Amino acid sequence: MKNNAIENVKCSLDELNQAKSKLQAAIGTVEKPENKNLIQNSLDSVCNTIKEVESTINNYKES
Repeated sequence: MKNNAIENVKCSLDELNQAKSKLQAAIGTVEKPENKNLIQNSLDSVCNTIKEVESTINNYKES
């Protein structure tokens, strides 16, 4: 059975939270400062996207 729109959005949020956890783990193991900055920038982007997706879920209107 296919997911509906909001179910797909919720699945995306789950995957973004997994990506956030993996990026946080990467920051803890990276050695070079320039690589840490790159990973931190990616983490910041994912965190901002999580906020946007959460807003989508909270404001989603069912028909």
